Amino acid sequence: MDNPPPVARRRTRPTIAESWTPKLPPQWELSAEDLKHVGQELQGFIAQFADTFRRIEPVELCPLYVQGLLSDTARKNVEAIALELEGPEAVRGLQRFMTDYQWDEPWRRQRHWELSAASLADPQGVWSLDASEFPQKGEHSVGVAPQSCGALGKTANCQSGVFVCYSSPQGHTLLDARLYVPQGWFTEAYAERRKDCRVPEDLTFQTKPELAAALWRAVWATGLFPGQWVTCDASFGNHEAFRAQFPAAIYYLAEIACTRKVWVKPAPGHPALETDGGPVERLVTTPGRLTWHSRRIAEGEKGPLVASFARVRVYLSAARTPESERWLLVRNDPSGKIKDALSNAPETEPLGDLIRVSAARWPIERCFEEDKSELGLDHYEHRSWPAWHRHMRLVFLAQLFLVRLRLRYKKSPGADVAASAGLTGMEPPVSAPRVGLRVAVGALPPNAESPGLPFPSQTLAQGA
Repeated sequence: MDNPPPVARRRTRPTIAESWTPKLPPQWELSAEDLKHVGQELQGFIAQFADTFRRIEPVELCPLYVQGLLSDTARKNVEAIALELEGPEAVRGLQRFMTDYQWDEPWRRQRHWELSAASLADPQGVWSLDASEFPQKGEHSVGVAPQSCGALGKTANCQSGVFVCYSSPQGHTLLDARLYVPQGWFTEAYAERRKDCRVPEDLTFQTKPELAAALWRAVWATGLFPGQWVTCDASFGNHEAFRAQFPAAIYYLAEIACTRKVWVKPAPGHPALETDGGPVERLVTTPGRLTWHSRRIAEGEKGPLVASFARVRVYLSAARTPESERWLLVRNDPSGKIKDALSNAPETEPLGDLIRVSAARWPIERCFEEDKSELGLDHYEHRSWPAWHRHMRLVFLAQLFLVRLRLRYKKSPGADVAASAGLTGMEPPVSAPRVGLRVAVGALPPNAESPGLPFPSQTLAQGA
């Protein structure tokens, strides 16, 4: 539904609801004097997005929604936010704000990116691409379908979104998202449901890797965010076409499945690896093929946690052409989990850079954790295409506000240190269950064999 014709707009600054209690990370320990300024900071921050709207009503409703996301309200959906901060009379207005009023979304997105860059842009910046799922009980929300749901660890009825994150030594934040619409939704059987959910008529099916590449290209094209690296997990990295889309000036570190076949340069004693190639896991378990280096990745309760890393030049085809040559980086975590990743970085790229970027895969997971647990990323009850994307953008703005607040008040103890940790080779302690290969926690001398690695006579399951 379109807005009514524009009315003469009176300029106004967003107001902060008197009942608002900001929920800030407990590690910050802001003083009473600092807390007095939080409302003023938020008011000024939200005012920078007022030109998103043509009418005064959404200008006044926007701060209410963002305050709700940043409040101590248990559930952060339209009804809960309205009842907590304004009362029952505000529910309808806030619903219209999310579904009916016109937004200049391209302008708001650009302003969001400009303010994000002002706080986080750094030559060491790294982009991360990933998907996140949102379980749903009903069948009428846009894009919902039985599909792989990471949140539940199984195939389930859910929505799935693709996200792009930027991290630097200053912190990390999500920059954009796009809802994944399963292919079945584009059939005639879903025509009425697409209309009800206000899916754009010109929308066509795109895979998650295609969505991720498009999101990243839009951010990169702005020139606002310096950096040369993109990271992603195997759900994207396994796709050759996805990796091939990046410009020559951009390096990727893309996780892949351990079953991915590769070929190597001369391998004395193992000619089959040269001529026939083999899965990455065979290369990892072949004695003498990899040189391992230890790196401290976190401080645990009983001392430093150490992971070991190895890399080797591989080819993606039997022809072993220069165009098919890549770095294979293998990471053996203290939890025993092995991660394999391909990179198009040149042969001269230092190992330290690959290790640094491998750690930069973590901030986007941290964003999902923070935004779902603290900012209501998955609390929405919207069914339409516009409302889903509007909710995501407002959560991103709430997250950016916290990033700016942390930088302004120089609050970076505890969890906030982790904002830049991934770019120095440090990560939070890994708590995943032991699977696959195992590495002992402790310092390794350079060029040492990674401890606990089973050889071909043993099975990978022995480390479980």
